[in-house]
Amino acid sequence: MPVTILAADDDKAILRLYTRMFSGEGYFLTKAETFEEAAALLLRNDYDLLITDLMFPDGVGTDLIKAFNKKKEDAKSLLVTGSTNVGEMLAKEGVNEYIEKPFKVENFMEAVNKALG
Repeated sequence: MPVTILAADDDKAILRLYTRMFSGEGYFLTKAETFEEAAALLLRNDYDLLITDLMFPDGVGTDLIKAFNKKKEDAKSLLVTGSTNVGEMLAKEGVNEYIEKPFKVENFMEAVNKALG
């Protein structure tokens, strides 16, 4: 059974990169370009992993993670951010797994595998 992933980012280039990264067997990727779209998808569907950007024009990724955690007891998520020095702020928000942009694909996939456990 493939790993189901919701990837939320307002940067279309990042979403295209995710499409290439998860195009192999074993993954089913759903993409969202806005906070609102991602939040609606989280409510309607079940995912094994949420990958979200921190900042959206219409919301923040930490709120998506909180909603996912509320919906799913063993929710697994990875926050991706272009902001630096946000570790302490993210820890206060309950986010332990994050990676900074720009990232190397190998490092990103390592973070994905760690998030999935």
